[in-house]
Amino acid sequence: MSKKQQPERIEINQWPFRVQYPKNTADNRVLLLLHGHLGNENAMWILAKPLPKNYYLLAPRAPVQTGEDQYSWHEISPQWPQIQTYQKLADQLISRVDEWIKEQSITNDKYNIMGFSQGAVMAYALALLFPERVGKVAALAGFIPHAWQEQVNLKSIKGKTFYIAHGTKDEIIPINKAKQTAKLFKENGADVTFCEADIGHKISSNCFKGLGQFFT
Repeated sequence: MSKKQQPERIEINQWPFRVQYPKNTADNRVLLLLHGHLGNENAMWILAKPLPKNYYLLAPRAPVQTGEDQYSWHEISPQWPQIQTYQKLADQLISRVDEWIKEQSITNDKYNIMGFSQGAVMAYALALLFPERVGKVAALAGFIPHAWQEQVNLKSIKGKTFYIAHGTKDEIIPINKAKQTAKLFKENGADVTFCEADIGHKISSNCFKGLGQFFT
């Protein structure tokens, strides 16, 4: 039984992370928690409450500092970055996660992901770029940029499982973009659960509860 039940500060190759260990460290399941624009490695833990306790939870800090204790995966511009930008970020993140998994003697090299907003876009990028490494994905208030459809192999998500949660009043990422993503994934053979609620750019209580069942 592990004594490390609170998120611990660590650094992997100059990137700050927080990690929470499972009750039984013999468990081999890893879940990445990816924060959104202006967040940090502490932002996602409130969303981890309904999750099963048999996961290693690993929350990285995004690399671009935008303010005091505020970070983003990339600079904000009128157009979302091409997939090549996310390819570089994904490579950097996966190399660090792999390094940490090896140090922990975790034998499972596939992991699940939960991301919010910009972090949800990052989660989608990981699933599309490294389908062999990613299991389940929960994308909260996110979407797939339209240009990516011509830049990735959408057939790679066939059989993958996604939980998409979005607010009907989201003014930052309109819900129609999330619905378009869900439709695209279903058309390419993914298993998609879509949860919506009459809220803005956040997750509702009913969708929040669904996260625990999804990652069971």
